[in-house]
Amino acid sequence: MKKKISEAEAKKRIDFLVEEISRHDYLYYVKNEPEISDEEYDALYRELRELEEQFPHLKREDSPTQRIGGAPLKEFKSVKHKVPMLSLDNTYNEEEIHDWVERNEKIIGKQKMTFVVEPKIDGVGISLRYEKGKLKLGATRGDGITGDDITHNIKTIRSIPLKLKDGYPDVLEVRGEVYMEKKAFEELNLKRSKEKLSTFANPRNATAGTLKLLDPRQTAKRKLNCFVYQAGEINPQPEIKTHWEMLEYFKRMGLRVNEHIRKFDTIDGVIKYAKEFEKIRDTLQYEVDGMVIKVNELGLYEKLGTTLKAPRWAVAFKFAAKQGSAQILSVDVQVGRTGVLTPVANLSPTKIGGVVIKRATLHNFDEVKRLGVKEGDWVWVERSGDVIPKITGVITSKRTGKEKDISIPQKCPVCGSPVFKDEENVAIVCKNSFCPAQIERGLIHFASRKAMDIEGLGEKVVHELIERGFVKNFADIYRLKIIDLFKLPLFKEKKAQNLLKGIEASKRRPLSRFLFAIGIPLAGEKACEILAQKFKTLEKIMKAKKQELEEIPGIGPKMAEAIIRYFSLPVTKKNLRELMQLGVRPVEEEERVKSDKLKGKVFVFTGTIPIPRSEAEKLVVENGGRASSSVSSNTDFVVVGENPGSKLQKAKKLNIKTIPYEEFLKLIK
Repeated sequence: MKKKISEAEAKKRIDFLVEEISRHDYLYYVKNEPEISDEEYDALYRELRELEEQFPHLKREDSPTQRIGGAPLKEFKSVKHKVPMLSLDNTYNEEEIHDWVERNEKIIGKQKMTFVVEPKIDGVGISLRYEKGKLKLGATRGDGITGDDITHNIKTIRSIPLKLKDGYPDVLEVRGEVYMEKKAFEELNLKRSKEKLSTFANPRNATAGTLKLLDPRQTAKRKLNCFVYQAGEINPQPEIKTHWEMLEYFKRMGLRVNEHIRKFDTIDGVIKYAKEFEKIRDTLQYEVDGMVIKVNELGLYEKLGTTLKAPRWAVAFKFAAKQGSAQILSVDVQVGRTGVLTPVANLSPTKIGGVVIKRATLHNFDEVKRLGVKEGDWVWVERSGDVIPKITGVITSKRTGKEKDISIPQKCPVCGSPVFKDEENVAIVCKNSFCPAQIERGLIHFASRKAMDIEGLGEKVVHELIERGFVKNFADIYRLKIIDLFKLPLFKEKKAQNLLKGIEASKRRPLSRFLFAIGIPLAGEKACEILAQKFKTLEKIMKAKKQELEEIPGIGPKMAEAIIRYFSLPVTKKNLRELMQLGVRPVEEEERVKSDKLKGKVFVFTGTIPIPRSEAEKLVVENGGRASSSVSSNTDFVVVGENPGSKLQKAKKLNIKTIPYEEFLKLIK
């Protein structure tokens, strides 16, 4: 039975809860520094909602419960911006940025000009209007003069305060960018795919579609976010002389400003920072398609003025495009070294990020089904860093009816053997372990630097050896004679002798590298190191029980099953027996632990740190700890570098201690 409460007590408690929940929203969504758990937050929210239901006339306009609106709207109203929301002119290289600066210098003469540079978030531009500190209007940019009133949807975005902190003017209009984080975008597309709905091509399209929803309850489910970056109308005007000071002003009022914004005295500093930022943009949780460069001195804005559509005091520097459209001309099926069949689309040439793309992966046949892609379709193609281009969506509006379904192969396209579906990994796999495609790629991997490190045994040499029938499996490498090598192109005595020396030296590689070389399914380089450290010898690994493997941190049930299956195959036993007979004897792993300073502690690294992550993880192991790639309740420390990823958020939710890289080093000194 609920305790009875007077109206006066209810009002006092409601006022407290509104302020307290708003404070926690600010700490979590703006500052990224939560103070309470999700359960504690939910309890406060639930109490507020119950009090508002009991005393509806006490419900405040700025109550957090108003973030998820009521009934759907029939349509959006049009609103006129008090200050036009102009678009920006674009620059694409260093020369064009310098041209922009020189044009402005001709206008302002000898006056000093400094700069602020901001990530250009690939989202949807909006305007937020606060009156007496309370959010009164949220609107889209529209044509820059008139936009749509989307206040009900804007209120669902928790990083946008419903009420500003103290020190606000009577009227404050700010401009910002609403966006969807990559993880939320992937979750949304996965959900829509399962519901047989069309998927969005990219996070920006998903954001635009979400803001157009007439039902704010649906908008609230899609986890939008927002950064504020510019002032519109302010009344009365504060004593602020620079854009940088204006951003600090926004922060003091609880508005969310991007943490990567920087100021520079020279344009060379801006250009250097923009180039550095382009290299790390793929590590961010949101899409960035360029940088916005602004004149810092607000007093110069009126003098610089605007063109018909853009201000002269700001310009966009666009990064090389990551996405383009192309038509699928045909689909090939490639066979990997583990026998996995991968569909690869041959495309009409399209330029993305300065590179002409003609092929893109479709990953697997489940992905083909999820996307609903067909031969002949026009598709969205994405290129991220050095990653192989991938197809992310279908442009169904361009379909003509002549498109053809992409069928799942019943036989291996290389050797004609039957295939099977590996349900665990949604992969179609060739059953023939001696399939030429598997052998060639497997041998290349076996000889690679991180595996057996056989110098001189590269792709071309492996291909020639297979073509001439000299090598059909791993063991055949150790049967090669100098007379065989003389039959290969460009092989003379010195080159042949060097290769044979490399082959001989590889017989005594560490066990972890040998395990990685033979290509155990699902077991990558790190997993092979864990196995070698745990069991010390190949014989013990081959005899290990499934439960014994499952209990090893970093292995898990699926990998354990794959390891057991691999070593139980007759062909595996035969190959390993032949390798041993030919003198291949993997060396037991050296005990790498040098101290017990981190004994029993589990570390996870996130973000960019001064040394390669593999080296940092090695330091953990050398000092008696364990390095993990994922955050869980068993994690003791999360070491945070620059531009941390989602692991930091998870650590905070689980109340796991986070430390900077410098503090990590102190632990092992």
